[in-house]
Amino acid sequence: MVERREKLTPQNVAKICESIFHQPVEKITAPGGKSRESLRVHFATHTIIATQRAYSGRMRLEVEVLRRLSEGGAPVPKFLGGTEQVFFQQDVGARRLSSQLADADARSGQNIAARAFASLIQIHEAGEQAELHQIVPKLGAEKPWVAGFVNSALAASDRYKISAPTIDFGAITERLHVPCARFLKWDARPGNASIGHDGRVYWFDWEHCGARQGMEDFAWLAGDEFFPLGASEVVAILTNLLGPKLTAPELEYLGIFTTFHIVQRLIIIHRRFEKVGWVDVKNAMKLDKIGVDRALAVRLCDHGEEWADLSPQTRSMKRWFKDCAKTLEAMAR
Repeated sequence: MVERREKLTPQNVAKICESIFHQPVEKITAPGGKSRESLRVHFATHTIIATQRAYSGRMRLEVEVLRRLSEGGAPVPKFLGGTEQVFFQQDVGARRLSSQLADADARSGQNIAARAFASLIQIHEAGEQAELHQIVPKLGAEKPWVAGFVNSALAASDRYKISAPTIDFGAITERLHVPCARFLKWDARPGNASIGHDGRVYWFDWEHCGARQGMEDFAWLAGDEFFPLGASEVVAILTNLLGPKLTAPELEYLGIFTTFHIVQRLIIIHRRFEKVGWVDVKNAMKLDKIGVDRALAVRLCDHGEEWADLSPQTRSMKRWFKDCAKTLEAMAR
């Protein structure tokens, strides 16, 4: 069994930082809260991010991925050095993608979303050039994992006290059981990206990266409760960015995967609601917490309907998402 490492104190992180960069640290803050693994280190003229991971192997992989991607010009923080206990990376700013999308008007929001998808495509291309698919783990490669992903619709039905969807679970499992050959970020939520001073969308937190079919990053972004655009708008953006690479089978796969990713998000939202109730959305975005908000969850159901409509295999789930939205509307504050 791999042993979990204890976290360094901010004071120890400051000492290591000063020994590497030869500058005094003025203070250390926790942009995502004290429980998170990344800290912001403040020098007199600039800031950087110090990241620790509980497992040394995972951190070494993250460092190597970050190094190769940044060397390839991908929109990720530059790796700045570190030790076996902590590594340092460029601070790409505090303007999280989630909050920027929330504050934007419709036209600006579409522009920001397009830049976010474009940045993921650039990362995929840089990852392919660096052959990262050869060193990262294969994600969801085993059929039982895929079956659990699809069957989560049954667990969600129990949680929301609605009828289970009338779909062919076995056929959908077969459709999503695919070769894991393309590098991707995997945890491509809006809370894991920031808009830099240069206007680029930068993606951070690479400890969960891996290889799979390749469209899943788009599903993670489009199927998040903080993402404002529906399927038709996302498909238009991706069609413009990918051109002929976005084939009909690829688009159908994206639709099916996004549908069930949204089911996963609805389970997470409900589970968290049972513990804390509805939360303050702005605070949740600031600290990168789950968007346990009625309006966001209902909008997510609307998006689920749109994505489900893209494939005959999931089209009947449109009714399921409507039923889920009705339950959300009735849930007490």
